[in-house]
Amino acid sequence: MTPDNVPAPAGRLTPCPSRSSPPWVRDLTAAIGQGAVQGAARSTTDRLVDTLLINPPDWLRSL
Repeated sequence: MTPDNVPAPAGRLTPCPSRSSPPWVRDLTAAIGQGAVQGAARSTTDRLVDTLLINPPDWLRSL
């Protein structure tokens, strides 16, 4: 099917808009997101330290 003849969704995409998430679900979601950000930052920092301090490129050694 082409995008021109795809029917619109019938209803809302949320499973149950009247219920709110319990606090532990919101906390768990925030913790997972925070852990992902910390992991990415740690990985980036490790790469920079490895590249620039442990095994620097030739142009950096010549400075």
